[in-house]
Amino acid sequence: MLERLDRSVLREMVLGHNEQLGLCKTLERIADALPHDLDPQTCKEAAGAIHRVMTRVAMVEQDLISRQLAEGGSVLAVNLAPTIARLRRENAEDLSYAEELQETLRDYGTDKPSVSIDALGYMLRGFFESRRRRIALEREILDALAPPPQ
Repeated sequence: MLERLDRSVLREMVLGHNEQLGLCKTLERIADALPHDLDPQTCKEAAGAIHRVMTRVAMVEQDLISRQLAEGGSVLAVNLAPTIARLRRENAEDLSYAEELQETLRDYGTDKPSVSIDALGYMLRGFFESRRRRIALEREILDALAPPPQ
């Protein structure tokens, strides 16, 4: 449907989705290990991965949201402005939440917890569940805008 959809951005989105899903699995393993089997090294590694993955994904998503979806909406004669605004707001919220989770995991990784173990569990589950929902939404949007296979 949308001939101008940048395939390199699509490829980056798919790679970003896969990285995020891998991160979600790691975070779920940490949550499942609570309260007694928490590994500080895994927490430190996950904290670093959150920053790396979410920063890279945010840049790709901004390109997709800012340029690709806006162009796609005009080509398809659809007003995507409310959806684009929502996705931008959610990106900012997700990055803020990711930073908070990153700091909390880093604290647990250095054996200086700043929140209770229950709070950490809620933070982990809230983050990876929301990322999985967001990835599913983005994939639906990309599928709707992608040109049909030839």
